[in-house]
Amino acid sequence: MGALLGGAACLIAGIREKILILESVGVGMFGAFIGGDFVASILSGGKTNDTVFSMSSLGMAIGGAVVALGLLRLMRRAVGPQHVTKGPRRRD
Repeated sequence: MGALLGGAACLIAGIREKILILESVGVGMFGAFIGGDFVASILSGGKTNDTVFSMSSLGMAIGGAVVALGLLRLMRRAVGPQHVTKGPRRRD
């Protein structure tokens, strides 16, 4: 689910660089894992759901992926664009 959300975020944002696509997909997967597994088990009082599919876990996975992708976007704004040509500053 996180990989799909990360890919969809790249399509919506118009990202074409492969490294940024991989980064978004990875962050989406991480967020989905954290939301769907970790946060869902905390909110359920530590009870794990061993069923194959759960709507609450799916919702938490989607929420976690969206939050993680939002944080990635904020970090990219704070740091600035990444360029291959970016190197040490020249002294004038």
